[in-house]
Amino acid sequence: MVRYFYAWTPLVIVGTIFLVALPWLGLIALMLVTITVLPALALAILFAPYMLVRAIVRHSHRVQPQALALPSPDAHRPVGTAA
Repeated sequence: MVRYFYAWTPLVIVGTIFLVALPWLGLIALMLVTITVLPALALAILFAPYMLVRAIVRHSHRVQPQALALPSPDAHRPVGTAA
Protein backbone atom coordinates (compact mmCIF):
# COMPACT_ATOMS: atom_id res chain seq x y z
CA MET A 1 0.00 0.00 0.00
CA VAL A 2 2.80 2.43 0.89
CA ARG A 3 4.61 1.66 -2.37
CA TYR A 4 1.63 3.06 -4.25
CA PHE A 5 2.11 6.50 -2.64
CA TYR A 6 5.78 6.58 -3.71
CA ALA A 7 4.51 6.76 -7.29
CA TRP A 8 2.82 10.09 -6.44
CA THR A 9 6.06 11.73 -5.27
CA PRO A 10 7.10 13.21 -8.66
CA LEU A 11 3.57 14.50 -9.21
CA VAL A 12 3.54 16.19 -5.80
CA ILE A 13 6.96 17.78 -6.37
CA VAL A 14 6.11 19.05 -9.87
CA GLY A 15 2.69 20.24 -8.71
CA THR A 16 4.20 22.12 -5.78
CA ILE A 17 6.79 23.80 -7.99
CA PHE A 18 4.08 24.71 -10.50
CA LEU A 19 1.80 26.21 -7.87
CA VAL A 20 4.58 28.14 -6.15
CA ALA A 21 5.81 29.42 -9.52
CA LEU A 22 2.54 31.27 -10.05
CA PRO A 23 3.10 34.73 -8.51
CA TRP A 24 -0.04 35.00 -6.43
CA LEU A 25 0.09 31.40 -5.19
CA GLY A 26 3.78 31.80 -4.41
CA LEU A 27 2.97 34.87 -2.32
CA ILE A 28 0.29 32.95 -0.43
CA ALA A 29 2.72 30.08 0.17
CA LEU A 30 5.38 32.51 1.36
CA MET A 31 2.93 34.09 3.78
CA LEU A 32 1.87 30.71 5.14
CA VAL A 33 5.48 29.68 5.65
CA THR A 34 6.21 32.99 7.35
CA ILE A 35 3.18 32.68 9.61
CA THR A 36 4.19 29.19 10.71
CA VAL A 37 7.99 29.41 10.76
CA LEU A 38 8.45 32.72 12.60
CA PRO A 39 6.42 31.76 15.68
CA ALA A 40 8.12 28.35 15.77
CA LEU A 41 11.53 30.01 15.60
CA ALA A 42 10.59 32.50 18.34
CA LEU A 43 9.27 29.67 20.50
CA ALA A 44 12.50 27.71 19.99
CA ILE A 45 14.61 30.75 20.90
CA LEU A 46 12.63 31.26 24.12
CA PHE A 47 12.16 27.59 25.01
CA ALA A 48 15.77 26.40 24.57
CA PRO A 49 17.30 28.54 27.37
CA TYR A 50 14.41 27.62 29.67
CA MET A 51 15.02 23.91 29.11
CA LEU A 52 18.78 24.38 29.54
CA VAL A 53 18.36 26.14 32.90
CA ARG A 54 15.85 23.53 34.00
CA ALA A 55 18.25 20.70 33.15
CA ILE A 56 21.11 22.39 35.01
CA VAL A 57 18.96 22.92 38.10
CA ARG A 58 17.78 19.31 38.06
CA HIS A 59 21.34 18.08 37.68
CA SER A 60 22.57 20.27 40.53
CA HIS A 61 19.84 18.92 42.81
CA ARG A 62 20.88 15.38 41.99
CA VAL A 63 24.59 16.01 42.52
CA GLN A 64 24.36 17.70 45.94
CA PRO A 65 25.72 15.40 48.65
CA GLN A 66 23.15 13.97 50.97
CA ALA A 67 23.58 14.18 54.73
CA LEU A 68 25.02 10.93 56.02
CA ALA A 69 23.09 9.19 58.74
CA LEU A 70 25.91 8.11 61.03
CA PRO A 71 25.08 5.42 63.54
CA SER A 72 25.38 6.37 67.16
CA PRO A 73 28.49 5.16 69.05
CA ASP A 74 26.25 2.97 71.22
CA ALA A 75 25.05 0.97 68.23
CA HIS A 76 28.01 -1.45 68.26
CA ARG A 77 28.25 -1.84 72.06
CA PRO A 78 27.04 -5.20 73.31
CA VAL A 79 23.97 -5.12 75.46
CA GLY A 80 24.62 -4.94 79.19
CA THR A 81 28.05 -3.32 79.00
CA ALA A 82 28.76 0.08 80.49
CA ALA A 83 30.52 2.94 78.80
